[in-house]
Amino acid sequence: MTKSSQIVVGFWRRFFADFLDAMVLAIPGYGVGYLFRYSFSEMGLRAVWIGVVCSLLYYGLLHTRLGGGQTPGKRLLGIQVLRRDGQYLDFGRSFLRYLVVSFIFYNGLYGSLLNHLPPSAMMAVGSVYILVIIWAFFACFLMIPFHPLKRGLHDLAADSVVVYKDCFDSDELDRLDDPSKARRALAVLSVGSCLFAGACVFGLLKLTSGSEDMAKLTEIQKFVGTEYDVPQVTVNHFNGKATSLAVVLHVPLASFENKAEKERIRQEVFNKTKARFNDLERFGTLKIVMSSGYDIGIASYFIRD
Repeated sequence: MTKSSQIVVGFWRRFFADFLDAMVLAIPGYGVGYLFRYSFSEMGLRAVWIGVVCSLLYYGLLHTRLGGGQTPGKRLLGIQVLRRDGQYLDFGRSFLRYLVVSFIFYNGLYGSLLNHLPPSAMMAVGSVYILVIIWAFFACFLMIPFHPLKRGLHDLAADSVVVYKDCFDSDELDRLDDPSKARRALAVLSVGSCLFAGACVFGLLKLTSGSEDMAKLTEIQKFVGTEYDVPQVTVNHFNGKATSLAVVLHVPLASFENKAEKERIRQEVFNKTKARFNDLERFGTLKIVMSSGYDIGIASYFIRD
């Protein structure tokens, strides 16, 4: 075993610690979610903020002196988060560390803010947003194996390092640290993330029938979204030809379980959409897809019809 492996913690041990922590949050999350499923379903997309706040408090508090730099998952695997100088993270650094990571896990929540942009700007800004998300994922997680101190973007932002419990050694970390190697790792991963993001954006554009159609889908989503939560509006293709336009509605669980009410909403949205947009034939059959359930970030449950 090398000296570095006795101090800094690598990718896989951190991954399993995070997996255990996800279970610690998810188990009570599903219990609470079931008990309050009707209330959470009425909150729609806003319910995700519950998970953001719970996760922020969980990681933000436990990675400070209050938790000894350890969440339950890290405690079970004998690792802890400290500042680069060996001190515990203060609250500001700890919360910042998690916020960087939350930008990846809750990118849909942050990305929903793009819906407030004009359709002409939404595609351009959305493409940049995809690039930023993919870059952040590469920099937070995939950089860890290549960084001399096994640090990700969230560690660099908070000036933190993940070490084995009671094994911090400032002199050894100084010896292991190699700024030039860290810069090379970040540069290579940045280029890789840009290429990957470019392929994703290109594929997304190929799946759509052009910017004009994308603008139309956005217009439909905004129109229906004045009365209902509309997670997505999609076009289904077969052999390169559009076959159906699906408008997905999220309704409260009580309405979804009431068959008559569910069908009333479906027909109402269908009629209003057909009356408002008289040029939908090129998309094929218009379908109103009803969905319900909840997503509180740390637990979710969805059904569709």
